[in-house]
This record gives sequence, structure tokens and C-alpha cells, in this order.
Amino acid sequence: MKEKVYEYDTEICAAEQKGGAYVAFPYDVRKEFHAGRVRVHAEFDGEPYDGSIVNMGVKNPDGSICYIIGIQKAIRQKIRKQPGDTVHVVIRPLEQTEKKVPETVDEYISTQPEELQPRLYLLRDTLRAALPDAQERISWGMPTYWKGHNIIHFAGAKKHIGVYPGPEAVENFAEDLQEFPSSKGTIQFPHNKPLPAELIARIAVWCYQTGNHP
Repeated sequence: MKEKVYEYDTEICAAEQKGGAYVAFPYDVRKEFHAGRVRVHAEFDGEPYDGSIVNMGVKNPDGSICYIIGIQKAIRQKIRKQPGDTVHVVIRPLEQTEKKVPETVDEYISTQPEELQPRLYLLRDTLRAALPDAQERISWGMPTYWKGHNIIHFAGAKKHIGVYPGPEAVENFAEDLQEFPSSKGTIQFPHNKPLPAELIARIAVWCYQTGNHP
């Protein structure tokens, strides 16, 4: 059974308790999961978190139940965002990630849609060439390049490939990334555009040389 992934951009909301924050899950939880509380693996601008989608009494504008997932202060500090800011969210049911976490990058790519695999292999070859001394591994369920610390991650999605070099890298290459959707720590390379291998290589080398952590 193909893994289901929920990916969207949304605003971070302040929780009633002082200092808390959450994001809404904009789908019908009971219809999607046949439950009112679901354990999930989430990513906020590429920053991973395992938690639960729950009903905490929040309502949608139409009065219906709004299911939410908390976004911890430590994560908000890492992605440099607070209530009122927009964040890119990726949600996977935790039972799926527990059963299907690949052990190698080859295995990861083989589980992606067939039409996407050539782009993922191109990206992989680009990062291997740019980071010849880095170790290739799976970290947080994503292909990762590591030497003493994580340097850069990537992941396939329905409409794009996500590359996760960290907020400092995205800020440093902001001018080069104007045509690509990005947020702090995350870059999206849409499938309907050629993959900018040279730019990705420069970002990866910059991350390695500066000791930047995603």
C-alpha cells in the first residue's frame, strides 16, 4: 500500500497556554484515519517531529472541529518562526513511517513513483559529486549527506523535490532561488522545471564548507 503524505503551507497559531503554538491539519481526520487522534511524523520547514493530531476544542470558521498538531518552541526557534508566520508542513501517519523507513538511498528512491526516480537519481549523483567525502545515509526518513553532522537532506514529493539545507543556506542563496518556492530551511524544485544541478551542487558545497547544519 502506497504511503499517504499530507503536505501544505499554513499559518502557525498561538495556543491558549502561554508560549504554546500549533498548526491546523486541514483534512477530515476521522475520514482519513477513522480515529479522532492520530500519531504522526511531521516536518515543519524540514524540521522533524513525532507527535499527534488531536482535537483540543479549536473550531474552524464554519464551527466544525479543527484538528491540530503542536509545534514546539525548540522547533520554532530552529526554523526561526513564530505565531503568525507561514510554515511548510509534511505529515505522515507514524505507523506508516515505522513500517516503511528505508535503510538505504537506493531503497528510498525505489519506493518513489517511477516517473520521479530519474530526477531523484540525478539529484543524488549531483550531491555525490559535490560532496565526495560525505557519507550517504538515511536520516529522519530522508536521503542525507553526512560528515560529522548532517549537511543536506532531500525528499521526493508529489509536485516537487524538497531539498533541506537549513535556513542559513536558503538565506545565503536567496537571489539564486527566486524562481523556486522556499521557506526557512526548505527549497522546493517543482517537477515541471529542469532540476538546477549546478545550483544544488553550490548549495551543498557551501553547507559543507561553512559547517552549516540543516
